[in-house]
Amino acid sequence: MKRIIISLFIIVIYLSLSADGQTTNDPIDDSVLEQNTFSGSVMASGEDRIKYGTPMEARIMVEDGFNYMQEVDTEKAFLDFKEKDGRFHIKDLYLFVIDMDGNVLCHGVEEALNGKNVIDLKDSAGKYFIKDFIKLMKESNNGWKEYYWRNYETQKVEMKLTYLKKFNENIFIGCGAYQPRY
Repeated sequence: MKRIIISLFIIVIYLSLSADGQTTNDPIDDSVLEQNTFSGSVMASGEDRIKYGTPMEARIMVEDGFNYMQEVDTEKAFLDFKEKDGRFHIKDLYLFVIDMDGNVLCHGVEEALNGKNVIDLKDSAGKYFIKDFIKLMKESNNGWKEYYWRNYETQKVEMKLTYLKKFNENIFIGCGAYQPRY
């Protein structure tokens, strides 16, 4: 009986260690998976759960935008990405498209960024996040990045977790969710 208990104990430890040792493309993926039902944390208010997008919703929007860009020409897609009451504006989520030189081809909320080169744009922590986006897109077809950006809803600078996906060798699409909501 002791051998069975010890064997079960070893199996449980082995399984928990192998589950914890699971690696992903980006360490942010692990925290995103924990937040797949609503923004931020389990402490988020019911109102926040309804009003603000989650990382998983951001990822789904990027996939939808990516597929849409494949169906229609990019000019039409960019017009639709900017439509405030359209399918690509859900809660506080919106899409943006940037090329590998740092030019904003489409920004779903801030019209003034369209056509601008933002390669040297820094977040409030001094991080060159557009350069980080481009580096990630050169190394991978998709992934997560975090940075601080002004929330267009609250007008406050907040941490944003953004999912990016390479559309082709020259452009990528992204969408981010502000985190955390307590």
